[in-house]
Amino acid sequence: MYTLYYSPGSVSMVTHMVLEELGVPFEAVKVNLEKKAHHEPAYLKINPKAKVPSLGTSDGVITESVAILEYLLDKHGDGSLLAQPATVERARTMERMAYLATEIHPLMNRYFHADDYAAEESVQKAVSEFGQAKIVAFFQREDGKLTAPYWSGGTAPNVADFYFAVVARWGRWFKPKSIEMPNIRAFQERMASRPSVQRATAREGNTLFS
Repeated sequence: MYTLYYSPGSVSMVTHMVLEELGVPFEAVKVNLEKKAHHEPAYLKINPKAKVPSLGTSDGVITESVAILEYLLDKHGDGSLLAQPATVERARTMERMAYLATEIHPLMNRYFHADDYAAEESVQKAVSEFGQAKIVAFFQREDGKLTAPYWSGGTAPNVADFYFAVVARWGRWFKPKSIEMPNIRAFQERMASRPSVQRATAREGNTLFS
C-alpha cells in the first residue's frame, strides 16, 4: 500500500486524484503547510526538500509530482491516463505536464510567495504583479484552446487533465478568474463530476472551484 503525504489544495492534489482514479490502496497523511509541518524533523526524514507530495512505496519514497505520476501510471495504468512508452501520445502528455510543472507552477509561486524571490516589499510587489499578468494571459490562451471536452482531445481525461484541473483551481485567485472563463469552467465541471475527484476533494475538504 502507498502512503501519500499531501496538503489540501496544493499540487499534491493531482496525485491524490490520480490514486483515487487508479483505485489502488493508499493511506493519505495530511501535512499542514500553514503550521510548517513540512519543516519538522519527522517530515524532513521523509522528504528533505520539505515539499509535498511525497509518496511512500515499497521501493522507497518518491518525490516530485511528475515523477510520482509516471511511476504510478507505469505500474497500475492501462494506457488511458498515460500512453505507453516510446509513443508520441505519451511524449505530448509528458510535455504538457512538464510545462505546467516547470513554467506555470513557478509563476504561481511568484504571485503567492513573492517574498521567496525578493527581500524588498517594492520588488516583491513587482514580482507578484508580473506573475499575475503572465498567469492571466496563460488562462486566457487555455480557455481559447480548450474546445474539446479534455485537453487530450479524447472523451475521457488523461493525467495532464488532472494536473490542469488543479492549476485551474488556483486560478480562482486572479482577475478574471480562470474558473469563470467558459471553456475552463465547463472543463472543471466535467472533472468535478468524476467519482475519483469527488473522493479526493471530500478528503481534502475542498472542490475544484473552492
